[in-house]
Amino acid sequence: MEKRFQILRSFGVIYKILGGIAGVITIISALGVCLMSVISGAALDEAMRYYGSDPFGGMISGLVGGLILSLGIIIYGGFLAVTLYAIGELVFLLIAMEENTRTTALLLQRQAAQ
Repeated sequence: MEKRFQILRSFGVIYKILGGIAGVITIISALGVCLMSVISGAALDEAMRYYGSDPFGGMISGLVGGLILSLGIIIYGGFLAVTLYAIGELVFLLIAMEENTRTTALLLQRQAAQ
């Protein structure tokens, strides 16, 4: 049986690839935000020590803020990545349903002809 709907198949593959790329970018972004928050917290901690304020306050607030922001990025980016991948799978599911329905219709026509 010939392969039909080549453009739809291409769109399905593109959506799956975009889902994978979104997942990788999400992980890299979350790690980058967490790292930058720790670094900026360390700089804030150094400034607080210089001016005679609470030591470790900047480091802790930078770490906690970075973790909270990274968690938000992971949730949002993960949802986006899964959604894009699911759209790609949906395209393939619809194509498979059409092929299955066409095959069933052909078998019913042959059976009715006999």
